[in-house]
Amino acid sequence: MQKKKASSVVFVVKGSMMAEKVLKGGLRAAGVKYDVEKFINARPDSFCGVCSRWGHVEAKCGCLKMPICMLCVGRHLTKDHKCNVVGCKGNAEQNCTHNVDKCVNCKGNHITKANCCVKKQEAIKTVREERRTWKEREGERRNVTTDQQKKPDHTEDGELSTADAEKKAQNDEQTEKKPDVQVVATQETEGESSNAGTKEPPMTQW
Repeated sequence: MQKKKASSVVFVVKGSMMAEKVLKGGLRAAGVKYDVEKFINARPDSFCGVCSRWGHVEAKCGCLKMPICMLCVGRHLTKDHKCNVVGCKGNAEQNCTHNVDKCVNCKGNHITKANCCVKKQEAIKTVREERRTWKEREGERRNVTTDQQKKPDHTEDGELSTADAEKKAQNDEQTEKKPDVQVVATQETEGESSNAGTKEPPMTQW
């Protein structure tokens, strides 16, 4: 088994000017310079204009030197397609009747991007399934967040939740705390010494 020699990292930069700068000059990390290329998100229904296959785009194609025409399955780019019949002006923009349609993917008698192609239908179906699954996961995540926000003060067993229990403990501690003792200073007079003590409430006479 061949070991993987390199990996890619996707990151975001702020603004188009910074993007152009790192695309031209690359990035440095730990004293090593790394090449940077624009990230293109490919889906199952992404079509490659080089190899005429589904699932990736030209920038990520591994067959750049072996293009396949999506009209005639010839070994050239689709944009370079021309009819071999002398005098015919058929090309990529205007396919002619001389061309024998052939699909690169399913080998059917139609051009590669024809709607009747089973490979194209499978790619579209996969994308729709992924989109549906994503919406379901997103809905579940939102429901969980809403349930957490509406969580009652008491649990099913009648006990307080952790946050409410801590709040109640703090309130009980403040309630049980004894009031501060008021201290007063008395002015020293003849025969008495200056002292400081607690201020006692007046005696009630019965």
